[in-house]
Amino acid sequence: MALVSEFLGQLTLSYSGEPEPKYPTVVPARDFDPARDAARIDTAIKTKGVDEQTIIDILTRRSCEQRREIAFEYERFAKKDLVSALKGALSGSLEALILGLMKSTAQYDAWELKASMKGLGTDEETLIEIVCSRNNEELADIKRVYKEMFKKDLEKDVAGDTSGNFAKLLLALVQTRRDEPSNVVDYEKIDEDARALYEAGVKRKGTDVVTWIEIMSQRSVPHLQKVFERYKSYSPYDMKESIRKEVKGDLEKSFLTLVECFENRQLYFANRLNEAMKSKGAKEKVVTRIIVSRCEVDLIKIRTEFKKHFKRSLYQTITVSPAISHTQGGHRTHHREGIFFITFEMDNFVCAFVFRSTPKETTRKLCSVCAEETTETTFPRGPRGLKPSDEILHCSEIKHVCLRDRHQFVE
Repeated sequence: MALVSEFLGQLTLSYSGEPEPKYPTVVPARDFDPARDAARIDTAIKTKGVDEQTIIDILTRRSCEQRREIAFEYERFAKKDLVSALKGALSGSLEALILGLMKSTAQYDAWELKASMKGLGTDEETLIEIVCSRNNEELADIKRVYKEMFKKDLEKDVAGDTSGNFAKLLLALVQTRRDEPSNVVDYEKIDEDARALYEAGVKRKGTDVVTWIEIMSQRSVPHLQKVFERYKSYSPYDMKESIRKEVKGDLEKSFLTLVECFENRQLYFANRLNEAMKSKGAKEKVVTRIIVSRCEVDLIKIRTEFKKHFKRSLYQTITVSPAISHTQGGHRTHHREGIFFITFEMDNFVCAFVFRSTPKETTRKLCSVCAEETTETTFPRGPRGLKPSDEILHCSEIKHVCLRDRHQFVE
């Protein structure tokens, strides 16, 4: 099956207190009809062997709000809950992927946090990834939804499943006391915090972890970025090197995650995906979690960072990764197919598959969205209702086409 394009961009950091702009790969579908989608899903579930492909085609190409409308319509005419129906029809990795998509981003994060603290033992890796990478607004939403879903406070559950300085750091973050970004740069405060971090760690014997926690959980991200630069004038090591020398275990991983996210949150997730896709088994959960939780937030930017740092697209890496379910019988597993669609499908950009007609080549330009050399072409017949005269673009790597006016060109 031909796959749709990557649309990549550049990271923009807001210092004015404005909400972070979103760069989703899953966006609201055009010409959306929830009743029609609900009927198609009902037919797919009732099909012998379950028509998993139809379920993937629909749910990975609808926004969270649209999926809620589909669920409402499904329950109205089928007289049963869509999530329960999907749970009964699907299994394994695909079930986890699709059920994750049926939740909002905050609900999914809350669910993953609850699962990480459920039963004997704690999944510290998941706790660290979610709590240390989310901003104030995201954490506030997660806490609210967690209370609604489980009738418990997230802070109490975190406190009950962790201990020591690790617990203190996570609780300080969950309390969402971080300053909002400001247009005013306080150089005196930047110097004061940089010196305090140095004196609480590298300069002394032992580490004043409380000071580190206070600064890293309460200062704004732009402020901390400048603090870490200033820190280098006091310490012979940068902040990450200092963390590795001063603390160990889960506390070390938590502080490193914080610093990496302060520096470039999308690069942090790109690194996580790269590491997860190098191994088999349990790391499949990491890939699914990141893709599902970021697909309506900033997955385009994550893809950009991935390609920039690893010299290959996320698509290429998913194709060969042992962490994603392998091909069976000469075909991709549906879990892998679902990951593909979430990662690359953007109906808002009116993407369409290439038809077998021979295009007439005209010009070549570099697209600033998908970062690929793009050939401007025309086709004898227009895909998905496009007129034959419509100019479309064909990116050679993934063999997709897009409407010309939906691309951004680097002249």
